Order: sequence, then structure tokens, then C-alpha cells
Amino acid sequence: MKKVIFLVVMLFSGISFGQDYRSGDVELDASLKLVNTDANKDLPAFKLNLTKTFNATMPQVDACFKIGMNAGDAFMAFQVANIARRPIEQVITVYRSSKSKGWGAMAKELGIKPGSAEFHALKGKVKDKSKGNSKPKVTGSDKGNGKSSGNSGKSNGKGNGNGKGKK
Repeated sequence: MKKVIFLVVMLFSGISFGQDYRSGDVELDASLKLVNTDANKDLPAFKLNLTKTFNATMPQVDACFKIGMNAGDAFMAFQVANIARRPIEQVITVYRSSKSKGWGAMAKELGIKPGSAEFHALKGKVKDKSKGNSKPKVTGSDKGNGKSSGNSGKSNGKGNGNGKGKK
């Protein structure tokens, strides 16, 4: 019996660590693997965090896991839905039909083009999550506008610079 349990554990851990997200970005894929590993330490807390971060319902979060998403996939699904301004149900539908193509192809199918500001925002938010931030900052002002939640020190080009604009 112990051998069977050991084999089952090894099988599931192999699936978890062997996940290939195929986003088109090596760093993003590595970040998603870290998100997945960290989330599996306390999956109920991770699910609750998804509901709070993305203003989602628990049935929406559970729907991701019911169709076979792991934690990294679920986080990516909500990020893509947020940035592409699509309902999570639409992202789930695309995932069902296109998951073998990877997240890069799915994001493109949902309107996020590789190299675009939206794609860079997606990468930045996932990387923030993988660095141990328990909850990436997602506000109404940065949804889908290409800004990452991290402070990169770069401007969006809309300010007057150095705080010397007219008031």
C-alpha cells in the first residue's frame, strides 16, 4: 500500500513540476511554475486570494480547477481575463479548446498580442506574484493599460515630468 501511495505522490508532483506553460517567454513560464508551487502549499488560501485579487466568485475559481487547471493556470487565466477585459468564462472556454497550444497562443486568441503593452503587463504581474507578493496590486486604473503593478521607474509618457506641470 505504501508503494502505491508513493507512486501516486510522485506522479502528481511530476505533473506539477513538469508543467509547460508555453507562454512564449521563459521567465514568465518560470514565474508561473513558482506560483503553482507556492499555491500548492495552501490551495484554499490561494483560491481565496484569487477571489479577492480579481473580484471573482469562488464558483468561478473552482471552475478553473474543475477543468484541469493547476494553480499557475488559474492565476494566468484570471490575469488574461483582467488584461484582455474578457469574462473568465470566455478564458475558460479558450483554455478548454486551446490549452495544448500554451498560454502565449491563448492570450493571443483573446486579444493580447506578443510584445504588446498588455503582454508586458501580464508578464510583470505574474512575475510580481511569483516573487512572493501575496497579492499583486490590480486596480481599476491599471486594468489592461499596459502598466505592471511593480514600480519599474519608467513613466507612461502622459505626465509633465519632474512635477512641474500647471496646476
